[in-house]
Amino acid sequence: MDGYLGNFFEHSGQIVSLGSAVAVWLALTTLGAVVVGRHRIPEATVLYGWAVVSFAFTTLGVFTPVPFTYVAVGFAGLAVVAGVVIVRRGEALLPEGSLRIALLAAPLLVLVSAMVASQWDEFSNWLMSPRLLLTLDTFPDDSNKHLGGSLAAYPYGWPYVTYLVSRLAGRLVENTGALVNVFLLLTFGLVAVRLIREGLSREDEATKPGWGLLALGALLATLLNPTFHQKIVLTSYADTSTAVCIGVGGFLGWRMLDALAREKLGEANRLALQIGLVMLVLVNLKQATVVLFVLVVGAVLLAGLRDPAIRIRDLAKTVPALILPAIVIYGVWRYHLTTALSGAEMTVRPFDQWNIDLIPQILWKMLVVFSKKGAYLALVVVAVGIAVRAMIRFRTPLDRLAIIFGAVFIGYNAFLLFAYVSTFGQADALRVASLWRYNMHLGALGVAFAAYGLGILWKDWVPERFKEKRLAWLPVALILIAPFVFAHKLRFDRHPPVPHFRAVGAGVAEIIKPGDKLFVLDPKGSGESAVITRYELATTAALKGYIGAFHQHSLATFRTILNERGFSHILVHSWTPEVIQVLGMELKDHASTLLKSDGKGSWTVQGTWNRP
Repeated sequence: MDGYLGNFFEHSGQIVSLGSAVAVWLALTTLGAVVVGRHRIPEATVLYGWAVVSFAFTTLGVFTPVPFTYVAVGFAGLAVVAGVVIVRRGEALLPEGSLRIALLAAPLLVLVSAMVASQWDEFSNWLMSPRLLLTLDTFPDDSNKHLGGSLAAYPYGWPYVTYLVSRLAGRLVENTGALVNVFLLLTFGLVAVRLIREGLSREDEATKPGWGLLALGALLATLLNPTFHQKIVLTSYADTSTAVCIGVGGFLGWRMLDALAREKLGEANRLALQIGLVMLVLVNLKQATVVLFVLVVGAVLLAGLRDPAIRIRDLAKTVPALILPAIVIYGVWRYHLTTALSGAEMTVRPFDQWNIDLIPQILWKMLVVFSKKGAYLALVVVAVGIAVRAMIRFRTPLDRLAIIFGAVFIGYNAFLLFAYVSTFGQADALRVASLWRYNMHLGALGVAFAAYGLGILWKDWVPERFKEKRLAWLPVALILIAPFVFAHKLRFDRHPPVPHFRAVGAGVAEIIKPGDKLFVLDPKGSGESAVITRYELATTAALKGYIGAFHQHSLATFRTILNERGFSHILVHSWTPEVIQVLGMELKDHASTLLKSDGKGSWTVQGTWNRP
């Protein structure tokens, strides 16, 4: 469907995509509810179920030949049994406010259900990996990793979700990541609501949170979140799930410390185990999340050590539950990498290649980047300021949360500085590549701190005439209207040239045959067209290379590509006079052209796709 309504209703597959994602979400929630039991923190239940599934898939995939389809079917059956158990117990499966917050976000969910993949890293890795799982029904190894993503050795905790949704739907569901990211943020919005109510000293009240407060929680997790970026959240990237795991882990750690301060050791130990399950999910998302695991646990322990109401021996007893689940899953995956799957990870460069002399410039550039993110910078400055004060004189529960957030922020950015010096090349180090994207990992934890602080400020400083019941309509209106106002911006997957590249790639896949050798020629492009072409080709043919704007464009280069490399097909997305000179034929401007070699130095046109 074209036009404005096409932002929300574009294809019939939306119902299947959304329904399958909801079904998997509910299955994970039921599993988490049964495994952890009645004393769980409801907002984190889905992460507990995800931890169980992630552990099972990883260990069975590494140590046994059991096909993943069998594992998925087994968990589907267990989820049904778990659901029956929950009903018989008379427990609520979803946290309070879930259905209402979903209704408030319904326009956004409908819009996201219409989306398709559009970002470079989706095509190069985050969708290639689950698609390879669907093809192999197990983990890749060195013999077939080239068929998958560019980061084949990354853990598969995040691709499992797309795999499960796709198995249920009967096809690769490209927008699984975007849908689940929104589910995660809305669930964290409920965490924000809980923290606001605790700041207002109302957490123990029997009254349920109202529509206005739920809408505010959803806004804090999405549009009012200083690290929200639609091209990260509404994609298959693992950054949002990383952020939510960190935010939930920090929140649970804060609750655990409160229990220790009240000498509720049983409650504290149960919360420690729940943190451990969340950290298991975190470690199994990406290569570098093990660092975030260390930082989150370390920050919680630091806040506990500083709190005079907490006994060190009681805090020490929680450590095994905090760290063992993540350590085990990390060890299992590292074993697989040493025995079956090598490479495809970022590695530390030799010491003599470190960018030590660039440290002052890198630090300055990091400060410049943060200075352009005003809301995030202000939040960090306040949190770190309170944390420093709390390290000198500890007073309130807000101090605990500030220490946790502040310590994770300082520790993570110190690690990023180390990475720029030891791992990145000089050019990427000097532009502090992806610094802001990496700091998005801390966004949910920052929202948790802000939500609790907002509750305290609201209680102490807002006049009665401005209390929340009189203003409830405002956040409700904002969360409902925002998707309609920003529909074009949110549906970035419809923006050119990606739809054209995808259409061309799909058309080429129908023309060429297995064994053909394809080269993508796009000397005016970034290389995105080649990445998309490889994704669209799937297993139909192997893409043998491409040339983009950052490669050499000499006459000799094009002559070698077109005459000497033995490619059966050339896909031309853009061209230069040198290309035309070597080809000896005119090409249509503002169009993509597929050429076939006759094996004697001549080319014939097999397909032409006009750019919109």
